Amino acid sequence: MDPNAIINSYVADVVRFLPRRQRADVAQELRSLLDDELSGRAADAGRPADAPLAMELLTTFGSPRDVADRYRAAGFTIIRPADAPKFTWLALGGIALIWAVTLPATLLGVIPVTGWDYGADTWWGRLTVWWLGAGLGALWWPGVMITYTLIGALVTRRQQSIPEPWAPAPPRTIDRDLVNRPATIAGLTAGLLGATVVIALPWLASWAPGLPPAVFTALELDPVFLRWRAPWVLPVWVASFALLILVLARGRWSVTTLRTRAAADVAMAALLLWWSLAGPVFISPAADTTARFLLVLLAAYSATDAVIAIRRSISVTRKTPSLA
Repeated sequence: MDPNAIINSYVADVVRFLPRRQRADVAQELRSLLDDELSGRAADAGRPADAPLAMELLTTFGSPRDVADRYRAAGFTIIRPADAPKFTWLALGGIALIWAVTLPATLLGVIPVTGWDYGADTWWGRLTVWWLGAGLGALWWPGVMITYTLIGALVTRRQQSIPEPWAPAPPRTIDRDLVNRPATIAGLTAGLLGATVVIALPWLASWAPGLPPAVFTALELDPVFLRWRAPWVLPVWVASFALLILVLARGRWSVTTLRTRAAADVAMAALLLWWSLAGPVFISPAADTTARFLLVLLAAYSATDAVIAIRRSISVTRKTPSLA
């Protein structure tokens, strides 16, 4: 078979995937490129261009559809290739977080569906309700991310239509170990206020007698929780607040304080999970289900902060020169 006929057939298959206005120019350019490449291969092989050489060339060049994509003008990109890994991790991580929060709440809370004749309060019955509800419902998170990314891509495309001059940014150094004093003071104040409210909750009727009786009923803590599990939060709170005050006074995080922060976060996460899994927190079933949901959420936050603190301590260790 004539090698030129093979190349012409290949070029015809390529331009078939392109808009009509591009086909003539692309066909001429691609045919010239393939002819030159075939001549070079024939010269290297020391023989005239033939059908096997042409087939070998076209096989390595790619399928017609892939080659057409190289000539096609860049379209509207929603997710840039450089952002695809981060987008994937955020999408899958969000689903995993929603599942981690909603599944224990469904398995440990009140009966999610009333009126079942069979399996209403079994683990597989609760699992079925969870999967048909929050399990599949968690897929809204990737949809929200895609919608947000689509809007951002539209805005970016509109902005890129206006050419802007480019100038190099001046170099800057960011010290991640310095403490943001206003944010730390605000966080410490909020933590102290939250701890005060939680500690005073068992005596709510004494310091706020004007509240409706329904509030006292809804926020009545379980006696077993109040006696055996609740007091363990006090040493963790004291250690965390003392650490923040120390770091605030020094003005920066060190390897030791970062690792202490990670240990306090792990202790808090373990304590919150224990609270959620070991038994009821509130007497009211509705309040107890909500409380367990929030406890699991706070435990996930504490665990995440512990990982961040450990990673920062490792980076500080690497950039600190050894004195040995």
